[in-house]
Amino acid sequence: MDTFSTLKNEILNINRDVSLLFSTAKSIPGMEDYSFGEWEKTCEHLPRQLAEETIRVAIVGPIKSGKSTFLNSIFKGEYVKRGAGVITSIVTRVRRGEHLRAKLFFKSWDEVNAEMEQALVLFPSLSWRSENETIDIRQEKERDELKRALSELSADQLITQYSRNINSVVLSSYLKGYDTVNSLVTMENAVRLYEGDRFTDHKAFVGNETLAVYLKDVLLEISSGNVESNIEIADCQGSDSSNPLHLAMIQDYLLLTHQIIYVVSSRTGLREADIRFLSMIKNMGILENIVFVINFDFSEHESIDGLKSLVNRVREELAMLKPDPDVYTFSALYNLFGTHQKGLSDKDRLRFEQWTGDGEFAELSNRETVLFESFFYDRLARKRYTLLLKNHIERLRVILSGIADWIDLNRDVLARDAESMTSALKKIRGHQQKLHQIKSAIKKTLSGAMSEIKKELQRDTHHFFDGPAGNIGGDIESFIDAYTFSPEKYQESLKRADFSQTLYLVFQEFKQAIDKYITETINPEVIRFLQAKENRIREYFAALIVPFDTMIEDAYDEFNGMLGRRNLFADGIHPSGNMPPKMNIVIRSGRVSAPPLVTAMHYSTKIKTEAIMRLGLYRVMGNVTKLFRKSANREGEQTIRALKDATRRMKRETGKSVAFHLKDYRENLKFRYLFKLAQATSDGCAQTVLDRFQAHFSDLAATMERIGANQNDKAMAVKILNEMDQIKRQLNEKLDRIRNEIEEAS
Repeated sequence: MDTFSTLKNEILNINRDVSLLFSTAKSIPGMEDYSFGEWEKTCEHLPRQLAEETIRVAIVGPIKSGKSTFLNSIFKGEYVKRGAGVITSIVTRVRRGEHLRAKLFFKSWDEVNAEMEQALVLFPSLSWRSENETIDIRQEKERDELKRALSELSADQLITQYSRNINSVVLSSYLKGYDTVNSLVTMENAVRLYEGDRFTDHKAFVGNETLAVYLKDVLLEISSGNVESNIEIADCQGSDSSNPLHLAMIQDYLLLTHQIIYVVSSRTGLREADIRFLSMIKNMGILENIVFVINFDFSEHESIDGLKSLVNRVREELAMLKPDPDVYTFSALYNLFGTHQKGLSDKDRLRFEQWTGDGEFAELSNRETVLFESFFYDRLARKRYTLLLKNHIERLRVILSGIADWIDLNRDVLARDAESMTSALKKIRGHQQKLHQIKSAIKKTLSGAMSEIKKELQRDTHHFFDGPAGNIGGDIESFIDAYTFSPEKYQESLKRADFSQTLYLVFQEFKQAIDKYITETINPEVIRFLQAKENRIREYFAALIVPFDTMIEDAYDEFNGMLGRRNLFADGIHPSGNMPPKMNIVIRSGRVSAPPLVTAMHYSTKIKTEAIMRLGLYRVMGNVTKLFRKSANREGEQTIRALKDATRRMKRETGKSVAFHLKDYRENLKFRYLFKLAQATSDGCAQTVLDRFQAHFSDLAATMERIGANQNDKAMAVKILNEMDQIKRQLNEKLDRIRNEIEEAS
């Protein structure tokens, strides 16, 4: 069992024992119905929270850089499909598990049809779908008609900017893969498991773009390698993918990650696409969490000096983006071969033996691999998981300290005679009244502050998206207005293809440019805005609870002094200095998340294809056709003029659609994330402040009434309280030991 699992299980055992203390307290005569409020809820929720706390590592880099091979080498086996299709947008997540298991998460039929609708915007020859406003791939007639329409596309429509047209590939892939996945896809997001001997069957989906297009997510559980159970490693699509939507999906996953590993192939070094992608990561504010791996092939380099020269050049180029970057150079394939030599083919075994005999390359790879693993398993795993566990340790220590107060208060009352007890209870009630006033003031302050922070968040969000200056809505509008259309480049296409086919080509290039601008320029700005608002929310509520520190500390000292208690903070938990919970904990416990960045790019479904094409362009083309008969020169001029007019309409409709969708995204971001995050932070702050004083709000008079004057009941109550005190001390010692172990490891 790995270190994290061992410590996690110890904390879970302590949490269980703390919960048992509540049950023990309720065994005191007359206290069967007593409630420990938020303490019990905290202990109840802790196992789920621990199970959900995962360190995420993203492996990114250009296509064919060796990302999948690198991931396989970490888990010491051929688990991830190498060389998966470049069209698909799957992020393959891998975790340590008890046995081999692949979970394939399929899109729903609604999601499939919606994505096809995206690809069909301004699709030529709309007559094939005149009966229905939207496509349903489950209808055989629609599949057959779409196949025929795709077959009629010219080479110009199948190639966009020197690569396969994204939309035609998406449509073709869905059609080709339909018969295979028809029984697997449902109206909901279906999940299919491939376990044990069937584990490798998942590769048939991931490695085939006609099937992978139906997948939404992939999670592999692998029972080998040194990766600890709370670490998730994701093999992301190539950073140079031709589809900006894929890049947005990578951005969504990067926002969840604690560490990024960027793989560079020694065959190519850093290219323009790498610099552009890394600049985007820097603009997202997460470049500090990145480490670089130069993956080299022994056969690609004539000498070790040539490889070192390339490494130095890459390091210098990276330093322009990130000073003193962490760079490791080794062969992922050599490491992978070394992990399972017996299973190698004759060809691979000969390659491995040849590489092993090449002393300088093998020595460099082995040395750098050791350095990388030291970083990965020590600096990343241990330091990261200690931060996760320490939050729960501190919360349990607060609860145990509060239980100590509750035990002492009850023992103090039970030890008194009737007259003294009456006097003490009177003082306690007076003190509790003060604490209730403080509690009420805290809640009123935080509650009243919500309206102010919501106003501020709304103002800032609206200003960011559509303010008078420097807003992203205006930036996108300016980009669309400035987009240049060169009709001359489409003259040949107009001669060979139908006018609507050429317009489809123009729109695809136009949309590709907008999507690229959104992912590379707009999305990083959105991410920085969210980070700034998250910090603002935390600082806002942190400042609100500071004035209560002194008030709480004075009340606490007064209460303990009144009962003659000393050595108040022997447990190391001081009532003052309450700090708001960390933002990532608030987000996770509050189950709030920002809307995916990729949703902001679904604007094209709002474009009015009927208005643009049928009512406008076909009429124009009808007039142009008449003119064609008069003059060949006139024909070309009128065709270009018609295309220019169509493009102006297309840009205008697209601008309206983007504005509409951006407004929808803005409102979702505001109501579903920022406002909910503010409320969750307010609740978290209040709970952090009040948790320590749960014991002081207990009704001790009611406790005495439950126990009554029966001396046997009192004796039993004192005995149970003493047992609880002993158990509490033992649990504190265990928590201190775990905390010290974690601090030493970090």
